[in-house]
Amino acid sequence: MRLRIRSRFHPLMELWHHPVRLTVSLLLILFLLPEAAMLGQKAADLPAYASYMLGTLAVFLLVIAPQFCAAYLNCRHVRYDFFDDHLCFTESILLRDKIRIQYKSISAVRWRQASLQKPLRLADIIIETRPRGMEDMRGAEYMIIDVRAARTKVEKINALLDAWRQSAAAPASSASGDAGAISSDRR
Repeated sequence: MRLRIRSRFHPLMELWHHPVRLTVSLLLILFLLPEAAMLGQKAADLPAYASYMLGTLAVFLLVIAPQFCAAYLNCRHVRYDFFDDHLCFTESILLRDKIRIQYKSISAVRWRQASLQKPLRLADIIIETRPRGMEDMRGAEYMIIDVRAARTKVEKINALLDAWRQSAAAPASSASGDAGAISSDRR
């Protein structure tokens, strides 16, 4: 293995990447909070402010905390391993299938930084693939989100790709040179 990249967990970025999940979670809090506060007032004889505080904590622990835990586990267990001739990774902790991408199908590697990622010094690495022999077809994009020092890692990935391309081109050029030498010996 030549290079290993992992995403960084940051709760703010997790909310940024999943706006629908955030909206649904906030709506759940909005609808569950009065019920939880009323339950605290009736069942435990708590004052209204204490009941609302306890209800907010309970709803947070039931709705938002599991999402952050799953995102944290993904950041800890999902890694992108770059070898001499391929990239290997898993999509998430739940989907344990290994995805293997040969370097010959990678067309470009670039990085992108959103406005919220700048103060956190994070960026996304985008790996574009295109099927060989079918350049007119649209390929796929794989994104490694929230990576520290993404620019230097993209440079390292591009150096790996260049080294692979040079090593792949070297045997082909030497094989064609050998074929020319054999044909000239036969004359």
